[in-house]
Amino acid sequence: MKPTNEDHLLKLLAIAIVENPRSTIKELAETVGISKATLHRFCGTRKNLEQILLEKADTSLKSIIEISESNFNDYRVGVKKLINAHYENKEFLRFSCTLQPSIDEIYWIPYLKAIDSFFLNGQKDGAFKIDFNVTVLSEIFITIICGMIDSERRGRIAPNGIIDTFENFFLHGALNDAPSNSSSLS
Repeated sequence: MKPTNEDHLLKLLAIAIVENPRSTIKELAETVGISKATLHRFCGTRKNLEQILLEKADTSLKSIIEISESNFNDYRVGVKKLINAHYENKEFLRFSCTLQPSIDEIYWIPYLKAIDSFFLNGQKDGAFKIDFNVTVLSEIFITIICGMIDSERRGRIAPNGIIDTFENFFLHGALNDAPSNSSSLS
């Protein structure tokens, strides 16, 4: 799906609200580079804007859940699709995480169940190690992807290649497979 100007504006507004939760409609408009009147025509009130952003977050999570519940012949493709879905919607996900801690049952419980299901199906298919509990795999995946998104926002890591970097790290780890000269780390 190709992003629209409205999607771009909503992403900018989500970021603005996350970074300054008490901002007024006027301050939000200034932050994203539009007039207060334009923002008012777009959403009316701040409460309406927050509702629009929550609906976008809901749609984003539903698309991630749909991907998670898909059957894959190659779960590496599934991992890539999950990473892309998180990154394409990172602003809406951050908005819902940051400002809506009481929506666990509506948003996060189905999301966590779907991610768990993805890794369980991948284990059954032989794609993921069974040495790790499904919940552990899910939490590692979610923690790393959220950390990478936040690090990008803070300017610690560049957005270029971040998806490939995350995919390679998650699927292959950080260890170099070449033999080392040292006998052990301890």
